[in-house]
Amino acid sequence: MELFRRSPLALFSSIAIAIAASWFAGASVAQAEAVGKIKLPPGFKAELVHEVPAETEGSWVALTPDDKGRIIASDQHGSLYRITPSPLGADPSQTKVEKLKTKIGMAQGLLFHEGKLYVVMNGDIGGFSSGLYRLSDSNNDDQFDRIEQLRVFEGAGEHGPHGIVLGPDGKSLYVVCGNHTGAPLFSSSAVPARWREDQLLPLITDPNGHAAAIRAPGGWFAKMDLNGENLEMFSIGYRNAYDLAFNDAGDLFTFDSDMEWDIGAPWYRPTRICHVASGSDFGWRTGNSVWPTYYIDTVPAVADAGPGSPTGVVFGKGAKFPEKYQKALFAADWSYGNIYVVNLTPSGSSYTGEIERFANAMPLGVTDMVVLPKDGALYFAVGGRKSESALYRIVYDGKDAPADAPKLEVVAENDPQRVFGSGAPAPPAPEAHAIRVALEKLNRPAGPAAINDIWPHLGSSDRFIKNVARTALEHQPFSLWRAKALAEKNVDAQLNALAAFARAADANQQQAWVGALTAIKFPELSTQQKLDYLRVASLGVMRLDPFQPASREKLIAALNPYFPADDHFVNRDLGNLLLRLRAPNVVPRMLTLMENATTTEDAIDFAVSLSAAQEGWTTADRIRLLDWFERAAHVGGGHSFFGYLVSARDRYIANIPAAARPPIAERISKPLMQQTIAIDTANRPLVKEWTLEEVNDLVANDKSPRNFENGRKMFSAAGCYNCHRVAGAGSSIGPDLTGLGGRFGAADIMRSIVDPSHTISDQYQQMVFETNGRMIVGRISNINNDAMMVSTNMLDPKKTETIKRDELDDQFPSDVSMMPTGLLNTLTAEEILDLTAFLRSGGKPEHELFKAGK
Repeated sequence: MELFRRSPLALFSSIAIAIAASWFAGASVAQAEAVGKIKLPPGFKAELVHEVPAETEGSWVALTPDDKGRIIASDQHGSLYRITPSPLGADPSQTKVEKLKTKIGMAQGLLFHEGKLYVVMNGDIGGFSSGLYRLSDSNNDDQFDRIEQLRVFEGAGEHGPHGIVLGPDGKSLYVVCGNHTGAPLFSSSAVPARWREDQLLPLITDPNGHAAAIRAPGGWFAKMDLNGENLEMFSIGYRNAYDLAFNDAGDLFTFDSDMEWDIGAPWYRPTRICHVASGSDFGWRTGNSVWPTYYIDTVPAVADAGPGSPTGVVFGKGAKFPEKYQKALFAADWSYGNIYVVNLTPSGSSYTGEIERFANAMPLGVTDMVVLPKDGALYFAVGGRKSESALYRIVYDGKDAPADAPKLEVVAENDPQRVFGSGAPAPPAPEAHAIRVALEKLNRPAGPAAINDIWPHLGSSDRFIKNVARTALEHQPFSLWRAKALAEKNVDAQLNALAAFARAADANQQQAWVGALTAIKFPELSTQQKLDYLRVASLGVMRLDPFQPASREKLIAALNPYFPADDHFVNRDLGNLLLRLRAPNVVPRMLTLMENATTTEDAIDFAVSLSAAQEGWTTADRIRLLDWFERAAHVGGGHSFFGYLVSARDRYIANIPAAARPPIAERISKPLMQQTIAIDTANRPLVKEWTLEEVNDLVANDKSPRNFENGRKMFSAAGCYNCHRVAGAGSSIGPDLTGLGGRFGAADIMRSIVDPSHTISDQYQQMVFETNGRMIVGRISNINNDAMMVSTNMLDPKKTETIKRDELDDQFPSDVSMMPTGLLNTLTAEEILDLTAFLRSGGKPEHELFKAGK
């Protein structure tokens, strides 16, 4: 549960503000004032329902409505409570709260169904441990007096067992557990039960030890009947999703967490909304082994939300809100004080989503949300980690809503192509959805006829159909489809079938698999097909072990001539595969790619791979990599970022043979030392101090087609890649700029660069802390019982100042942006125009701004 860990880049945390507020005023005053500070769309208002007294009722983290218009809540570390909310608009003093007379508590998942309360307990209380319990009322006195343990879960705490929801059929339960919860003993598995790390090169675990011993399946979803029996492993590969919710179409969704310590590393993955499809593997693996989203054996997220701490999710069905919100998914982010609304758009057999900020305040550490059918309000709890807690609700009266309501702040834009890869065009969304649902029913042994139903969909461009076709195929006896996979001629279908082949076969099938794969002409493939090919090849090399010399030579011959390619991700995957195969002359080619990389993240990809290479080195090449590590010591990132660089360098040095050490003995004897962080502008000379009027005139009067490559180069030269991401490249310290041109005009973009403090998003605003005559500017990175840690450098978020709680005099939002000024002053007019076109295009070289006659 991401309540308990803080993003190093998080805004001043809701917990810390709640604590600070209680220092200067009574907690009740702070909670009452918070209602007025919650930013909502016109026509909506927030009401305080109940302030939770910490001494007697704890801090609430889970909610569920019962059948009498009440809400049941759980203290994170204690008991269960039942709340009868005050009428809408009434004073919170009319709310009634009772402590339930049961020994069960510590719930991070609650579900009331048919008079029974299902409780996912996280931790030990009395004689009860983590697991799924069912509470019932045997004597009709409106108290739960019977306790049944339905399931034991091996895990507790921050990444332990979490949410529970009723299945669409009303006869099944779905639960979600974080990645520190051991996989249960399951009766069946929609996910082919052969999960592995599937990392070509040796793993580097988190240098600070987080999840270092955790392996696949990571976080998981399971389905079971109402008695907790017939448990099915439903979906895997999550980091730490906390809650889950079904839409009207019967599809399951969650909000998965990031690993904020990895910010700055290419394997960092932001928080994201996921469609939890049957049999899917979303690719979380420990350390630097997180799967890229383009792998053929995983599926994409609905949308990425950036850094944060995901908690509760709920659909708006039943809320007395405008229709748009009744169909939307509400998702809570604890660390940034947000409730997002996710507008889902059917896309093929799945969905893409636009994320808008629906509610926001500081403090607003939302833990869970429910819609109460009795009054149609959206109720949410704030709290967690023994912080000040309260129950609020959001109601709609429409009084202040204009006829054309303004669009909310967009956090992530809808990307209709997110679901599609290469392959045969997918049918329209309703038909595609029906195909996927039908295929999901084959995620079990189903006999020879099932293979004929599966096969036509292996080559679909719809990634969810394509993925479930492969998983369904893996559930069928290998002997029934082996020959068909080897004989398939459609490239997309064949690659998917050969992925299943590599996962289902053994080394005895290696020669046939290599022959079929290498018969595909790699240089003739599209970029996506090349990525699919390389993942399939990697799966075979890893799983059809031991890999024979003849097979190795055949793969090297098929691939080595085409390295490097013209795409970074193809180069990364191809280079890693060639290193694993010990192909000749890979090291110098990869070193050149590393040195010429557009972004630091791209360079890290190659450097970490090279650190595992034991062959093909010259002394000069060894010095090139050592030099790169020295330069990389100036780069900032999350709490574990620099430790990963040290681990990679240490691994590289450990692999150097004794005979090769003398010329570089002094270099390798010195530890890598972290350096002062500074934005890298490539030491470019000052051109002039550009004004906003000047750059606006440049853009307004520009009529010529711009240069895409130079625009991307200028994005790097101006230091933008240090904080921002465009088209998948760059850092996640600041907002993703891929959709910038779709939301803002050129004049707005130029103002944000020249005058970054003109408008500061709440999500990226720093706080000013006054303590003992000092002013500290930054954002909370962590708190403990006695002090708070403030991150003071956006490029090096692990650098902190500690403030003792009793020495904090005041705090308030900073009106100075974290983004520095003067970033355009080393650029010429033509370079500014190319950069602006690059930003407006979203990093798309085919954009009209780069074409003649634009």
